[in-house]
Amino acid sequence: MLATAACAQVARVDITQRGELLHAKHFGDIGAYEWLEGRAHFTLDPLNPKNDAIVDLKLAPRNAQGLVAYSADIAILRPRDASRANGVVVFDVVNRGRHTILEYLNRGNRSAPAWSEAFVGDDFLLKQGVTLVWLGWQQDLPPLDGYLRMAGPRINGLNGRVWGEFTVASRVADMSLGDRLSIPYAVADVNEPTRWLGLSPSRALAPKPIPNHHWAFARMDKGTRVPDPLRVQVEGGFVPGAIYQFAYNTRDPQIAGLALAGVRDLMSWIRHDAGAIVRGTHAYAFGISQSGRFLRQFLYEGFNEDLAGRPVFDAMMVHIAGGARRGFNERFAQPSRTTGSRVFPFTDNEQKDAETGEAGGLLTRARAAKVAPKIFYTHSSWEYWGSGASATHTTMNGGDIDIPATSCVYSFAGTQHVPARLPLKEAPTTRGQLAHNPLDYRPSLRALYVALDQWTRENVAPPASRYPRIAERSLVARAALNTAGLTGINVPENAQPVFRLDNGEKEPGIAAIVPPKVGKPYTVLLPQLDNDGNELPGIRMPALAAPLATYSGWNLRSPAIGGPRELLQLIGGMRPFARTRDEAIPGDERPAITERYTSRNAYLERIAREANTLVKERLLLKEDLPQIAADAGVMWDMVMQGRRDGL
Repeated sequence: MLATAACAQVARVDITQRGELLHAKHFGDIGAYEWLEGRAHFTLDPLNPKNDAIVDLKLAPRNAQGLVAYSADIAILRPRDASRANGVVVFDVVNRGRHTILEYLNRGNRSAPAWSEAFVGDDFLLKQGVTLVWLGWQQDLPPLDGYLRMAGPRINGLNGRVWGEFTVASRVADMSLGDRLSIPYAVADVNEPTRWLGLSPSRALAPKPIPNHHWAFARMDKGTRVPDPLRVQVEGGFVPGAIYQFAYNTRDPQIAGLALAGVRDLMSWIRHDAGAIVRGTHAYAFGISQSGRFLRQFLYEGFNEDLAGRPVFDAMMVHIAGGARRGFNERFAQPSRTTGSRVFPFTDNEQKDAETGEAGGLLTRARAAKVAPKIFYTHSSWEYWGSGASATHTTMNGGDIDIPATSCVYSFAGTQHVPARLPLKEAPTTRGQLAHNPLDYRPSLRALYVALDQWTRENVAPPASRYPRIAERSLVARAALNTAGLTGINVPENAQPVFRLDNGEKEPGIAAIVPPKVGKPYTVLLPQLDNDGNELPGIRMPALAAPLATYSGWNLRSPAIGGPRELLQLIGGMRPFARTRDEAIPGDERPAITERYTSRNAYLERIAREANTLVKERLLLKEDLPQIAADAGVMWDMVMQGRRDGL
């Protein structure tokens, strides 16, 4: 429908579909929005020193002009009347190809049909007049509707080795070598003698190799083993709950670092090229989980400086990424995997690891170029238990780090990685020993977005960082955790460990030891608990400040899916208080609900008080109070009616 010419880095943007959002619905004073979808085409100069950080770029095939060409899916949501836009372009880093920001800040549902009312959610972002931009950046995704992908050249004939891990919830015969939906690198030779598959009962223990004659790169087809370079099969099926690790030889790597350059160059075009399809005076980035890891790598590699030396993003919301960043700019990168992604440095500030001699900080390059953005780092409780979040704000020798003036850190106490929706529905593969955690931190995330916007555009100081600290004894080792409120339930023996990994790199991003050698673990610390078993530090949502239950960022795997001493990945837990003292189990000293609140109305009044306190602290928005009250009423009814199977 439309081809937009651009600068040397963004060659053109082809818009193939466009439409009025929700039948030209008006969003406050901004009016109607329109959506656009298409393909962005890029070129990259491999001889430009500012592209030197891209691993293997100089080995990539070039076009007649000596440039490396690639392309990516693009989507845009913008005010139909450009004069009504507020000048802010928010780049939403897609998560495994899917939009995220509408689900987290607009109460949308990314599983709904694109641009539908359910997909878009409410009017929170749109009534402000923001422009939203998405770009596919992952090259190993399948061609599925609704997924944004990148397509780039491979380096044919180049050999290497990859590794990964997986856990199953039932005794399946074979598994993909890719993570989730990602397409794995194919095994170069299914009979290679150096192939490796190991098994461990715990992430804290090294895997033991399984003899090669007991497994194969294959799939089972009607009881027959069929060689398959994309799958692995083991005799008798994989053991539920066990942790499997594999390694094999492959060839023809994609140039994963093109993703970092694509984001840099697209946003530079939008900000500075008069012919860009959308324009903005301010640019923000939003990324959750994998997408947050992407932003941490983007900062570390120096990509917040464009080719003209200007800042790319003014501000970032880096959400639930924990201490992870790697997987986006290595030879044979597998960006969907978290295996091996938690690597030094963890903090914005420069540090040195005395154990390995490594030194650095996430913002070292950005500060040197004077392009450091304003950053909000936000964590759920899961990131402390499962992703080494404490390392992002502590020193290597066990103290609190001084957070830079350009950054803030907020933790959402007692929450799991991705908020669950009520009523809770547990899939057979995600069964825990506790019900899933229903605490929803997204209302506070909305308030923080407003604060970040005000800080960036109006220089209004943000709410003070709120997270667990060693000096306040609210960030502690597992052995010092107060477990008084956890009587009668199994508690993890330790948080998920984060190990130093030696992959023998002589050149950045090119591993010589696969899988890497495992060294000493980094220190992992946890938020302290009160006598109800609820976390003390961080932002305590009203439902935690006026609790009906103990809420945890962790949940142990159900024996039904194996590994009952291991953490259920990304999932937290909830254990309701007894309704009356008579219902309490022996040893449970947590006050019963009727001992805490005289009635449903009294409970909701307490919720309102806690919510209004957060409004005054700019950690909730007044407009979200009715929804918070409604959610609290649903929780009260479910707990007090004894419908715990629905929690």
